[in-house]
Amino acid sequence: MPITFPSVPVLRGAQGAELRSEPAGLLLRGPRGEVRIPLAAVARVHADGRAVAIELTAPAGTEPTRYRIEGVPRASATVFGEAVNGLLPERPADEDPVDGSTLVTVTREAAEDAEREAREEREARALREREAEEDAEPRTPAALAVTAVMVALGLGLVALTAGVVIAGDHVSRALAVLLLGATTLLTVRLTIGAAAVPWNKWYLPRHGVTVETVPTLIRGQVRYGYTATDGKVRRAPHDAQATPYDIAYHLKHPARAVVCGGLDAHFWKRLCWSAVSAAVTALLGWATLALALPAFA
Repeated sequence: MPITFPSVPVLRGAQGAELRSEPAGLLLRGPRGEVRIPLAAVARVHADGRAVAIELTAPAGTEPTRYRIEGVPRASATVFGEAVNGLLPERPADEDPVDGSTLVTVTREAAEDAEREAREEREARALREREAEEDAEPRTPAALAVTAVMVALGLGLVALTAGVVIAGDHVSRALAVLLLGATTLLTVRLTIGAAAVPWNKWYLPRHGVTVETVPTLIRGQVRYGYTATDGKVRRAPHDAQATPYDIAYHLKHPARAVVCGGLDAHFWKRLCWSAVSAAVTALLGWATLALALPAFA
């Protein structure tokens, strides 16, 4: 009856290393490349806990080369060692072993590919950062004013909350004021953003610069864009349209642009939304003050 051995498991270890058996021998993969070891070059496989060491043949009096993989399952390491050792060819006792390291094939291509991909990714990320810096628009006075107002309201809310606490033992009231006030600040920001759309839709076609969009190569793709008075090419709003169309942009702030088309249903919808948002904001602001003021009585 022939001697049978268990199937040779695949060992997966730390840092993505992998050791498997192939018809031609053993294949050890790692982040730095591949090592192909024919069975004729293997003297012994040692399983030590969660580590497996492959000891190569070596002439008498020389130190054998070893390859090691760590972090593998203990059971798999034991089975792997027994199976591979059972597959090793028999060698005459009086024959001096060859240097197994001369039979090993080391391939660095995997490491080079990984290094090249990492370098290309770094270069692509640097290019995206440069493009983002080039595309960055200076903040308009209106945007700066909105930021200043939001900061002032936020500081006012913090001061109001602190005043409620200082006025007496009103920690729960102060927490409620803080939460309600934060919701009010959020609706303030949403109201301003919603009101900006109908304002630009009305203001820019009457007081801005109106131009027709043209197919423009932007970041390697053909998009509809426009060249403003500062000479910079910008992507037009709704650049996915199939035909050229007119847009209006602000003379001093060319990034502010809208599609020319009259006061359509979208304009009135955003205007109504802005009015509702403003009413809700006013109601929340009144509720915040009504909740906080009794603490000072």
